[in-house]
Amino acid sequence: MIPNRVIRPSQGEILGPIDGVRDRFLIDSHQTEGRLAVVEHLLAPRSIAAPVHRHHLEDEFTFVIEGKLGAIFDGVEVFAEPGDLILKPRGEWHTFWNPSDKPTRVLELITPGGLEDFFRKIDLGVTDEELERLAAAAQCDVDMAQTGPLLEKYGLTFGREVAH
Repeated sequence: MIPNRVIRPSQGEILGPIDGVRDRFLIDSHQTEGRLAVVEHLLAPRSIAAPVHRHHLEDEFTFVIEGKLGAIFDGVEVFAEPGDLILKPRGEWHTFWNPSDKPTRVLELITPGGLEDFFRKIDLGVTDEELERLAAAAQCDVDMAQTGPLLEKYGLTFGREVAH
């Protein structure tokens, strides 16, 4: 059961690196009997949300609220602006990032829910080895070899300073 019918801008747990991608948790899957999770991603300038990855259980839908968003799907790059919706079906290699010098804000709908628990764990800061272990536990695959060229091409970072 969702406790609040209206979630205010000041509500929702926020985790993640200040100079990377912070997550604002709006609706957890345990509140929807596992059907859906909703997370707002707050991307600092020139930050990447995650290494190139794929998940086997969830579909993600990313709605751009503010700023510009770059994304890659099986090697094809696209860019989205406010009002655009990006579809990221399960089983497809993908990632997304803020290619600009201004903040970007997106709303992430995850179905079925559950992946938000993985986000919470990595938002606290993890090593590459921990990331791969946590990803495998969440039935996700990570490809750092595909990620490196994106970091270099766009001057991206995962962020360093973690805010709780």
